[in-house]
Amino acid sequence: MTDLLLILLSVAGIWGMGLTVTLVLLTPIFRSTQTQSSLTELLGLGLVFGFGSTAFFYFLWGWIGFAYTSVVAWSWMGVGLLLGAGSLLMRFRVSQKISNETEASSAEDDFKKLCLAIVLFLGLTTLIQSLMTPQRFWDERAIFGLKSIVLFQEGTLQNEALLHPDFVQYHPKYPLLLPLNETHLYLLLGEVNDRWSKIMFPLLYLGMVLCFQGVLQRTTRQPARAWIFTLMLATVPSMVPWEYGFLSGQGDGPVACFHTITLLYLWSYLTEAQKTEPDPAVLKMLPLIAGLSAGMTIFTKDEGIAFFLIDLIAISIVCLLYFRDRLLSLAFNAGKFGLTTVLLVTPWLLYRKHLPVTTEMTYFSRMQITNLTEGLAALQWAVTHLLQCMFLEAWSWGLQWWALVISLFAYPARAFRPHQLFLLLNLAGALSALIIAGMIAPTPVQEHIGGSSLRFLLQISGGAILFIAGQWMEDLE
Repeated sequence: MTDLLLILLSVAGIWGMGLTVTLVLLTPIFRSTQTQSSLTELLGLGLVFGFGSTAFFYFLWGWIGFAYTSVVAWSWMGVGLLLGAGSLLMRFRVSQKISNETEASSAEDDFKKLCLAIVLFLGLTTLIQSLMTPQRFWDERAIFGLKSIVLFQEGTLQNEALLHPDFVQYHPKYPLLLPLNETHLYLLLGEVNDRWSKIMFPLLYLGMVLCFQGVLQRTTRQPARAWIFTLMLATVPSMVPWEYGFLSGQGDGPVACFHTITLLYLWSYLTEAQKTEPDPAVLKMLPLIAGLSAGMTIFTKDEGIAFFLIDLIAISIVCLLYFRDRLLSLAFNAGKFGLTTVLLVTPWLLYRKHLPVTTEMTYFSRMQITNLTEGLAALQWAVTHLLQCMFLEAWSWGLQWWALVISLFAYPARAFRPHQLFLLLNLAGALSALIIAGMIAPTPVQEHIGGSSLRFLLQISGGAILFIAGQWMEDLE
């Protein structure tokens, strides 16, 4: 019972820190748009950013040379509880004012309550299923769980175990967002409990879903449709109940969460940019939020680096194609997205230079014509395998790819709007990156892509659902 209370308080503290950061970022947008969905967006993004801010705090604390102690963990939790309570009180007063000025039919209110109940039920069942087992898969134990145990027991980031190539095995340079959050929970509990530490993953799932709904509703002003597509995201089988998704302690679910949040805010930014009179406050803040989320993706798994580069290339192409009359101002905002991400992850990139090299794939150094030429024989197998996973095994992993193709052919003109084209370029770039990685990897393509394709498709499924939503929403004006 004591452990349960501590875990609930720790989650509340983490959420409180995230709510405070999120409220600062979203307040200019709330003041401009004044929509009821803002509370959902605040709660969802606050939950996601809570785990992100906790990890970055612990990393900077350890990087400077300070020790990880229970006093640090309790202090972080206490400050988070106080700040979170204050943030909720401030937002509650604003939301009360908005709700008094906004009229909505009783049928619409009932539908929203039903959808919210379904989302909360899905979140609860995901939480229960996740906590039924301790960490048991290779990645969650050997890559992430092992580091969190070392950090908890040694009490410092500067320890010899993390520098020993045999001890850290195949992934010494893996990012630390997950291990540091697990370390925070262990410090509060006073022991290693790899069952309770898994509470982070279903909560990231819930935060992603709530934020998805809030951004859709704020951007499109269509609450009913926003909830429908939110439920579509929440019920993607590869996210839940697939055991390697948000039910496990592996990094693919969190990457899907942070990457989806990044795409959400870049997509919302482009919808605002194409308006006749875009809101300067919205244009100012959305790339910053996306940049923070992209940095959290990188700090979760190395795939985040590829996603960040693809995001940056895709939004640059869209700005060049559609906004040449405002290219300077939009380029500045796109640059803000990139700069925020780089600044956030620079300390980690500097730290990881000192970590040992073992069996990393070193994709960038292998990006050579000779390796690509040698990998052409694997191209057909890789493409066939991906298409089979996406379309022929849809009943197991989700119908999102079929729905994407149907949406594309149903409204082809809408697919070439800036925000939708950005998502298409992003998805195409991600799939191309996976195929190229399989071609240049030193391992056989059947082993490399065959073992990672489902998890990679999980990571980009949020972008597919967002594209589907954008296709079936009415005009944004």
